[in-house]
Amino acid sequence: MGKTHAAIDRIEFVYKLTTSLTDENSTMSVTDDLLAFAKTRTAWEQDLFRRIYTQPDLTKADLDEVLALVKIAGSIEGIVSFAGPLPLAVEHVLHRPTDAAAVVLGSIGDVRNAMQLATAQTLTFAMEGITVVYGENGSGKSGYCKLLKQICRARKERTDDTVLENAYASGNRGRPALTVQFQVGAEEPRRQGWESGSPPPEALSRVTVFDSRLAPLYADKQDKIEFLPAGLDVLPRVVKACEDLSALLAAEIEPLRKVVATALPEIPKDTAQALAVAKLIEKTPLKQVPTETELRDLASWTEDDDLKEKRIDEEIRSDPAGRAREKSRGAGVVAGFESEIGSAEKLLSANAIAELNSKIQVHNAAKEAAALAASAEFQDDPFATVIGSNPWKQMFGFAEEVYKSTYGLPEFPTHGENEVCPLCAQELDTAALDRLDRLRQLVSNAAANDAAAKLKVVTDMLRVLDDLKLSTPQQIRTSLASFAPEGSDEVLVSEAAAAWASAAETTRATAIAAAKSSTVVADAAPLPDGVSESLKAWRERLQSSASAGMEAAADPERISKLKASQVEFKARKALHDNLDPILVRRTQVIDLIKLSGCIAPRHTAAISSKNTELCERHLTEDFRRQLEAEIKDLGIDYLPVIVKGKTDKGVSYVGPDLTKSITAKTSSILSEGEFRALSLACFFAEVNSIDGHDGIILDDPVSSLDHRHVRQVVTRIVKEAKKRQVIVFTHELSFYYELWHQATEASVPLTRHWIVKTEEHGFGTIRNGASPWQAKNTRDRLAFLETQLTTLLASPDPSSEEYERGITDVYTGLRETWERLVEEWLLGGVVGRFQPGVQTQSLSGVEVREEDYTSVYHGMRRVSELSGHDWSKGRLPSVPTPDEMRGEITNLRDYFGQLKKRSDELASKRKKLVSGPSVGKVMA
Repeated sequence: MGKTHAAIDRIEFVYKLTTSLTDENSTMSVTDDLLAFAKTRTAWEQDLFRRIYTQPDLTKADLDEVLALVKIAGSIEGIVSFAGPLPLAVEHVLHRPTDAAAVVLGSIGDVRNAMQLATAQTLTFAMEGITVVYGENGSGKSGYCKLLKQICRARKERTDDTVLENAYASGNRGRPALTVQFQVGAEEPRRQGWESGSPPPEALSRVTVFDSRLAPLYADKQDKIEFLPAGLDVLPRVVKACEDLSALLAAEIEPLRKVVATALPEIPKDTAQALAVAKLIEKTPLKQVPTETELRDLASWTEDDDLKEKRIDEEIRSDPAGRAREKSRGAGVVAGFESEIGSAEKLLSANAIAELNSKIQVHNAAKEAAALAASAEFQDDPFATVIGSNPWKQMFGFAEEVYKSTYGLPEFPTHGENEVCPLCAQELDTAALDRLDRLRQLVSNAAANDAAAKLKVVTDMLRVLDDLKLSTPQQIRTSLASFAPEGSDEVLVSEAAAAWASAAETTRATAIAAAKSSTVVADAAPLPDGVSESLKAWRERLQSSASAGMEAAADPERISKLKASQVEFKARKALHDNLDPILVRRTQVIDLIKLSGCIAPRHTAAISSKNTELCERHLTEDFRRQLEAEIKDLGIDYLPVIVKGKTDKGVSYVGPDLTKSITAKTSSILSEGEFRALSLACFFAEVNSIDGHDGIILDDPVSSLDHRHVRQVVTRIVKEAKKRQVIVFTHELSFYYELWHQATEASVPLTRHWIVKTEEHGFGTIRNGASPWQAKNTRDRLAFLETQLTTLLASPDPSSEEYERGITDVYTGLRETWERLVEEWLLGGVVGRFQPGVQTQSLSGVEVREEDYTSVYHGMRRVSELSGHDWSKGRLPSVPTPDEMRGEITNLRDYFGQLKKRSDELASKRKKLVSGPSVGKVMA
């Protein structure tokens, strides 16, 4: 036996019911109660109610879509919803007015654009009794089941039961569509079109559809199978779905919670910035979380703030008096450079250089005048060209000094006795003494004296320039750096002073060189003005600040104020430097708060309370007895099962509960057949709890894996068909035969249809009133073969492979018809495939003669040669002619007629053998 899955978390409903379960004291149906309650819930819950009510399973896509709606309701940004919430409404539910007339289906047809189903087909349904629709796997039967489930508002099944468009159609395929005929009570039959996506006729929601794959059964924590009638299973599933959604949210919340728990960069305490950042935690109410604008304002920072913070730090590091003394010292340093540069500006200014050039020019003119005088008196002297020049005068002055120190005489020369020349140490004669005397007079004359005076002026100016000591640019920068904060105007003044000193040194050197060579300073660039004035202003600021600092030294609150400002600056700077990660944290905290608030911890309490109320109102003892009776009728009361009501954490169940003496899992105990039978018991219990006798549809109500329960299921279906329309879809032949036999015995009308796949029309070709080939009797098969042969002989090309395949199909059918004839007539139906027993009474018509053996032997041999065997080339049979094929059918029909006539005669004759003794003759 096939078993159900080893672990059943929940085996759900596919079929839906009108769910007007009511008791004597209730005026509202379960459906009405659910609709009213759903309207009191949030938009995303109403959407969840609709999904749960209209389908048995919530898929991952469903949960993801509802989760998106939950997040949107929680104002979580960046969520893209597939669509807005669609609330549960009347058009989604299975609603049956209390006094509504019964609804029966008449037909479904004109199917278009649906799953490759053939067009121009109509599937009819008998208004009473049973309509059985047989179709093998792949025939298109399931397509019609899906269409019926959709227009009858059966709960949507799994994705493989969705009505899809015809993917193989060319061009604009369009939506799946059909035309359905139905009747409500004694009204005239209605014919109405329907297209996928539009609501089906409301009346059809009262037709109930069953599919055992999704039975209304639950496995509880103790693995006991439990049951909730349709409608009453909605709220427990809503609670479960909310728990699943909470788990999905928790999967997002926990990693986010860990991230939010990590430390942020430290910000000085008790500041506005620290207080704002401290609110970036999950416990903060959403409205109290600082906005991005507030954080950015608290983190505002400029370059000027950098300078202010540095100054405050410096002021706090040193006491006001000490800083005042430092500034006073700075004022002295700046004053020194102010004085140095101020003096140098006067000596090296453009006016000073111009004055130096003038003195050099005057001196040069006087020197030339003295030289002219000397050259005129000593024009015949061999040294005439140099007499009177500076070198010559220096030499003469040295000679005069030597003479005075040698002879101790006050002047040179005096007389010529015993005297020598101080230059050449030769005795001086009278002529030489005279010449020396004239030279002395030349040196001491007015022209020479004037030239010497002018030279002294130039020499004095040169000495002043030589004595001028200028600080180097580096010395200036180094000395002033302590008093010129980076980026301040004082730095610019310091640089200007250094640059001025460099240029001044160049000008001084140029002027000294020019003065020494008695040349004019021609290429000295003018020095910048105002440097000493800038230094003066700097000195005054330092002096003023020093004075203010000394005054501040006497203010005890200043340091406290500075420290408070320092903390505020540092907090603002810390927030500014870490603003990006803090803004990210803010987003994370907001997401965490919103996610945590999407579904409250006690969110489902009201739903559970409502579920308890509905179960108390709508689950009656009559319903429990009905379910117990159904279990017995379906022959599964041998299982250790009791029917009881149960409430578990606000969720009430009514259903089979395996006794605790069984230790194995329920899912392992029940076979596939037992499980389906149990599902049907629950189904029929619900159907019969509803007022009215609307039609029902059963899709594969028995399992091909377990034939033990087929008879009981069929008996229950036939019983139900006596009071309502029953439509059955099946691919199980044993069930098909059993249904036909029991309907015959119970005099219940049974209409048979066959859905097949054909070359002409494709999937879903409907043969109304026909049974499948396997279920056809000999007479029906002969009729089918004649039609098949007629179609084959109409082929335009008898030489085609298609024609040859048709011949094989005809002869295969002939062979199988011979087999059915032997089973049905030669052996009188005593035994048969799918037949539940041996029909011993049918032996009355059984007689097998030698001519029967030869007829069957030769007939089977002829048709078997062409019925699909793979022959070797050497034994390929010839293609039969049309007359030969007609002859085979005629031969089989004639033999069938002979057997039938003989069997009837033999049965009549043999009946007398068992009809009792004959009456003896009596004397007249």
